[in-house]
Amino acid sequence: MSVTEKLNGYGPLAGIKVVEVCTYVAAPATVRVLSEMGAEIIKVESFAGDTQRTQGPGFGCELTETEDPTIDLNNTNKNWVSLNLKTEEGLTILKKLIADADVFMNNMRTGALEKLGLDYPTLSKEFPNLIWAQMRGYGEFGEFAHSPGYDAVCWAARGGVSGTFPEKDTAPAIPPQAFGDYNAAIMMAAGILGALVNKLRTGRGDKVVVNLYHAAIWAGGIGLVAQQFGADYPKSRKSVPNPFNNTYKTADNKWLYICQPEYNRYYNDMMKIIGRDDLVDNPAYCTIETVKQNDSQHEVINILEDGFVHKELEEWLSILAEWQVPSQKVFRFTDILKDDEAYVNDALRKVEYNAFGEHAITTTPIRYANFGDPPMILSKPIGYHTAEYLHGLGYDDEQIDALEEQGVVKCWHGEDVPDVIFKSQRQAAGEAECKW
Repeated sequence: MSVTEKLNGYGPLAGIKVVEVCTYVAAPATVRVLSEMGAEIIKVESFAGDTQRTQGPGFGCELTETEDPTIDLNNTNKNWVSLNLKTEEGLTILKKLIADADVFMNNMRTGALEKLGLDYPTLSKEFPNLIWAQMRGYGEFGEFAHSPGYDAVCWAARGGVSGTFPEKDTAPAIPPQAFGDYNAAIMMAAGILGALVNKLRTGRGDKVVVNLYHAAIWAGGIGLVAQQFGADYPKSRKSVPNPFNNTYKTADNKWLYICQPEYNRYYNDMMKIIGRDDLVDNPAYCTIETVKQNDSQHEVINILEDGFVHKELEEWLSILAEWQVPSQKVFRFTDILKDDEAYVNDALRKVEYNAFGEHAITTTPIRYANFGDPPMILSKPIGYHTAEYLHGLGYDDEQIDALEEQGVVKCWHGEDVPDVIFKSQRQAAGEAECKW
């Protein structure tokens, strides 16, 4: 049984079919977003599989033949077909799958697409109602149009993230792997949904393109505009424009982040909170205009540092909550993994592996009232659904065996991997309905 049948018509995209020829993160994660909206996903892999399948040992995860936590991150609720696209028959089978699809999603380089006849001009002529989507490292034009790209170089390095996030005069930041990929994936999913709406209105397909470099520039919009008005990046926390939007160390050596954008309105409150009533209405500090004019941000920051260092983090969080000051502990991933807020709102969901035990996995953040928390079925081995989809295209067992012997397709011949549907915490507790 395909994963799609198991989901029993779940989601706003039920009935929409997506064929994916994607590797690594940003493009497969885009399709994961669509899968958790209920679309039928046919992921077409080479015989070696998505190259993300090789990444587990680098993260300290020893893989098994049927379980791969690193591939699960980008590939829930998918059906798995394996074709040799270097063969004429392999391409023919892919074209048959695309012919019945709404979306063809890829992150192949343009030259390879043209060589295979999978480029937009070719496929749009053959299938005018097809939405053709490509995730790229850089844009379609200019010097880097045909360059390979990963989020580390396109998004983090050239996109300014590594250079603007760290404390001033320190080494460039190294964001967690694929941080930019997941941001770009949501943007691409939005683009595909827009094209789907237009297709429903007009019957016409379209070309949708997102690149990692542009995704970083969009996310850095405020900084890029501010830079043009003299706000240089990276910044030192000692000279941020608004001292009430900054990090401060507490007595127990933890970091507190406060964000109070209206400096003038809340200046007196902040002075009272840290026990500096003597500075209430102080003309040197009470307006952000004066602070900026005198370049005295560091003086206000020193005052706040001297105040926050006298109490422990939890006490400050309680005090700041009473004063309705937006604030949080500066979390690390170890904190998030223990945070009930992440589980009760289904940002993290517990799954059970035979080989690895219980682990948390991220979910896509979009929720619909009519459908609730999405079902989650983990990934499958290479070629797990190949025979099933070939049967659907009219091939019989003898023909499938012949294709496999000829090196055209790869089918899974190992043990069955059950379609276990993992529920959200609230669903598992009976506090939320499973609408699938």
